[in-house]
Amino acid sequence: MPWGYTSIDLSVLPAFLAAVAIILLAPGPDMAFIVATGLKTGRTGAIRAALGITAGVSVHVVLTAVGLGAFLAAAPGVVDAIQLGGAAYLAYLAWTTWRSSGAPWEPSTVRPSKVFRRGFAVNISNPKIMLFFTAFLPHFLGGARQNPVFQLLVLGLVLQVMALVVDLAIGCAAGTIRDRVLHNGRVRTSLERFAAGVYGALATLLLIDTVR
Repeated sequence: MPWGYTSIDLSVLPAFLAAVAIILLAPGPDMAFIVATGLKTGRTGAIRAALGITAGVSVHVVLTAVGLGAFLAAAPGVVDAIQLGGAAYLAYLAWTTWRSSGAPWEPSTVRPSKVFRRGFAVNISNPKIMLFFTAFLPHFLGGARQNPVFQLLVLGLVLQVMALVVDLAIGCAAGTIRDRVLHNGRVRTSLERFAAGVYGALATLLLIDTVR
């Protein structure tokens, strides 16, 4: 399929879609963050978090396509520094969420833009996503190996759309659970503390993965 000086090979799409579907069945840090956010802030917050994570994935896809992923693969020190920053941020979210659990409910305690930024920050602070794209996407270049940038961008876009659909469904389910127990203070406090625990667990896992 011609596109200026580039071309894409759509013959690899069926195999790519099957591989992505399998990958999306395995829950990861992004999904855990969205569930925790949905339990803490409801469906609206979960949707904003999913969109923020998708924005972060967009950055990873573009940088992978232009070659930064290969640089990070050769510079583990940079990866470690970014991951430590991400672990610190998640630990901060765990602390603030736990501290505010059980507080009187208000319809809008967190600004939508803030939730979006949190999702973006959590995703962008995990450079191993870019390393995954660097290892995974080239397997589906097909006949576009001579000019791979556009093919990588198209594949990344398809992956983003599929992941966003899954994230929105799971996040909205978590948000629905919270919305139904808003006026039960004990249950709501438990959900918020569970969300804090998820943030803390993600921070711990990221820290362990960095220092080992």
